[in-house]
Amino acid sequence: MNSLVWSGLAGLCTALGAFFLFLRKNWSNRDLAFFLGLAAGVMVAVVLFDMMPSALLFTGQVLALLGIALGILLMIRVGIYLFQPASATNNLLNLGYLIMLGIALHDLPEGMAIAFGDALKARTGMVIALGIGIHNIPEGMAIAAPLIMGGMSRGDILLRTLLIGLITPLGTILGHCLVFYLPALLPFMLGFASGIMIYLVVFQLMPQARQYDRTSRWQGFWLGMLIIFLATFM
Repeated sequence: MNSLVWSGLAGLCTALGAFFLFLRKNWSNRDLAFFLGLAAGVMVAVVLFDMMPSALLFTGQVLALLGIALGILLMIRVGIYLFQPASATNNLLNLGYLIMLGIALHDLPEGMAIAFGDALKARTGMVIALGIGIHNIPEGMAIAAPLIMGGMSRGDILLRTLLIGLITPLGTILGHCLVFYLPALLPFMLGFASGIMIYLVVFQLMPQARQYDRTSRWQGFWLGMLIIFLATFM
């Protein structure tokens, strides 16, 4: 039960990240490019430093690669539907929803990781939850940035990030079940979430950030990479 409490607190850090963005009222094109780049950097780092190494620890590398391919293909189809010619505002809102989807699918196996760690030792699950909570702060910022720019109210954004935060404890509950029944599915889920994030970075986040400011997007990108690197290895 302690693992579920720690998992819930880690999930709340997603809303905390969104709240940090609410403190700023005026946004420029450079700000938008920076935070879209930050979102891209966070996602790339999560895939490289967290999700894929975790998937490769299992014997299901083929399942992980299959998950990546299916995740990318799914998002290509979703992207065709969501990103029809429309106003920049609508595209920003759609981008925010896609980021929410990618992070939700990422948070599910993260919550499962807390359960797996707790199965080994209670303190291990707590430490994993702490690391995930640190990860979730910039992820909440990544969700909130395009939604703020797209004109969504702060209350609606906070509600959505709180709901996304519930995915982590849900994953912990599911993880406790999978420890006993279907542990082999985890590599596929990690790969599937990775594929969605790869699509978002390559086809949406970085191209849209380039339209606002080329330099700021790379500043945000490398900062996002650095934050997740430090949260993972320090």
